[in-house]
Parts: sequence; structure tokens; C-alpha cells
Amino acid sequence: MNKVLVLDLDDTLYSELNYLKSAYHSIASELSDNNNQLYELMLSKYINSEDVFSFLVTEYNVELQYLLDLYRYHIPNIQLYPNVDKVLNYFSENGEIAIVTDGRSKTQRNKLRALGLTHILTTTVISEELKTEKPCRANFEKVVSETIGNKYIYIGDNLKKDFITPKEMGWTTICLKDQGNNIHKQNFDLPYEYQPDYCFESWLEIQYFLNIP
Repeated sequence: MNKVLVLDLDDTLYSELNYLKSAYHSIASELSDNNNQLYELMLSKYINSEDVFSFLVTEYNVELQYLLDLYRYHIPNIQLYPNVDKVLNYFSENGEIAIVTDGRSKTQRNKLRALGLTHILTTTVISEELKTEKPCRANFEKVVSETIGNKYIYIGDNLKKDFITPKEMGWTTICLKDQGNNIHKQNFDLPYEYQPDYCFESWLEIQYFLNIP
């Protein structure tokens, strides 16, 4: 059996909150000599649901687009969740691995490089490059067209868009549950067709479920 592991990126393989923190560090370094103090202030405002960028625009007399570019295109300091590497190593030797992610091409590819994943991926589907977003079927069909598999396993975290199409295509769908830090909170109060086949609390549980030593 040829297995293909298909993965969402943000808040599935790593914490997107850590990407935000990395971007805040980058922005603070550009704007202030006392960058640690500014970073802590930015993070505090974010936690309190304040508009961080409006504050920076006013306080530092910079353009909003400049800040957005720094956020989106910096080289991030991020790490895979624990045990992700064991699952990826197994599939890189015993199957194929694909990414299906929404976002900007440069941003998402910078993340993949920072996580050290580019060399093990058979295909990478990014919404900006395909000009369609999940749950559009074209994003998932591109994976099928560029891999050789008769069993597809999809792992994601966003019930609004991650699982409905893979389920329709007969894939096994797995949800990594939010441990309280996800940027976009999970909503399990959705119709059955949006629900994953399985939910797990950690990548260790996913590793055991997939029978990976």
C-alpha cells in the first residue's frame, strides 16, 4: 500500500503563535534600539486584544504596509511540535509527504524552510500559488496528481476548511486539537461533514495511532 501523508501547516506542524512572536521580535529589532522592551509591549497588547500595528504606526511614524511586510516576509524562528519529526521521518522513508496550506507563497515557503521540511516534500500546495483556498477540491486534487498513493492521510486543525473535502475524497482525516494556543480557535459545533475522522491531543498520540515506532 502506497501511503501519502498530507499536512496542513499553521497550528498543525508548529505553533502559529510562535510565528507571531518571531515576527514581533523582527519588527521590534527594526523599530527600536530597546527591542526587547518593545517586543514585550507588543506581545502584551496582542494578549489584551489591542491593535498592535495601529499602535506602532502612531508611535513610530511608519507605514502599515511596511509593518505587514516585516511580519509576512521575515525569516521565522519556529520549531516543529514534539514528535512531528518521527512521523515525518517514517513517511519520508515509507511513503510520500505533501503540504496543503493557505497563505502567501513567500511566507509559507519561509516557514517550511525554517522548519527544515522542503527536502522531504513530494509536493507543496499553497493557496496564493494555486489561486484557490481550502476547502476547494483543486487544492487536494493537485496532491493526488503529483503523488502515487492508494491511501491518503490528512492532518489539520481547522474544522471550517480542513476536513470536509478530504473526507469527500475518501481520505483518512485527523485533527490535532488546540491545546489553548492556536491563533484560530477550533469550532467543533459544525455539521458532521466538517468533522474529522479522528481527534488527538498531541503528535505523540498521532504517532501511536499510525503505528509508527
